[in-house]
Amino acid sequence: MKIRAAVSVIVLAASFGAVAEPAGDARPQEETFTDLTPGRGMLEPRNLSNLVQRGDVRAMNNVGLLWAKGFDGKQSYEEALRWWNEAARRGYTVAMNNIGLAYANGHGVDPDIKQAFDWWLKSAIGGNAWAMNAVGDCYETGQGVDRDYVIAMTWYQTAADAGDRLAHYNVAALYETGRGIDRDYAEALAWYRVAAGLGDASSMQAIGRFYSDGLGVEVDLVESYAWHQVAALRFKPQEVRDAESNRQQSARVAAKMSAAQLDKAAQRLAELEILTSPPEPETPLEPGEART
Repeated sequence: MKIRAAVSVIVLAASFGAVAEPAGDARPQEETFTDLTPGRGMLEPRNLSNLVQRGDVRAMNNVGLLWAKGFDGKQSYEEALRWWNEAARRGYTVAMNNIGLAYANGHGVDPDIKQAFDWWLKSAIGGNAWAMNAVGDCYETGQGVDRDYVIAMTWYQTAADAGDRLAHYNVAALYETGRGIDRDYAEALAWYRVAAGLGDASSMQAIGRFYSDGLGVEVDLVESYAWHQVAALRFKPQEVRDAESNRQQSARVAAKMSAAQLDKAAQRLAELEILTSPPEPETPLEPGEART
């Protein structure tokens, strides 16, 4: 399943995106969003100092990010964890996620997936959609908790309802494999389509595979090839293995197609490029700002 590709490659510093509101904290906060890199202003020490003195939890989290990423020749995960723990103590769920990631990756602490799970669960209970998906992944894989596909599905669906893109893929994958729920290719395809519309390349690849293999739909090589082609445009540079798998599947489909079918697929691809264009991210907030 997908938890931001894999725990080992999650970017600690990217924690800015959709607004969420944790239990017990009326202030807006931002969801972990690992495809974004904080702007210079977000991590500028001079901008953070006064905010930290006023108890701004986002600024505390960002000071932790400074230490985790390294700034002015200095880097310390231990110091990052000190700041994240303080922000987490004040209810900031993004900081809870970062602590979980530190335990998962052994950054500043001994690797401990159980501790990682506990921190993600706290964040999920606080209303963080990213963490909800992470908790679902732990239940599905049995990392940090006993494996339970039914509970995994529940968390994935909750995360999807809260707007997490990868959770839609994970729900689809469980429907496809029949883990924790009766296998249902039509339902899986519906969830993959939603995730694809949100820009998830793996879901686009899955749709292409469904059309080539006739899973819940009639075999349609034109549709299959078009979906594989648009997936190739959406995979990120670091997703090398997934992109290569998609390329191989696409080549197998193309080998069965006529020139006329390939032309139709090219026309369909143009439509899918528009359909699957990921939503424009909101302009990242500076520390101390809140969306209105």
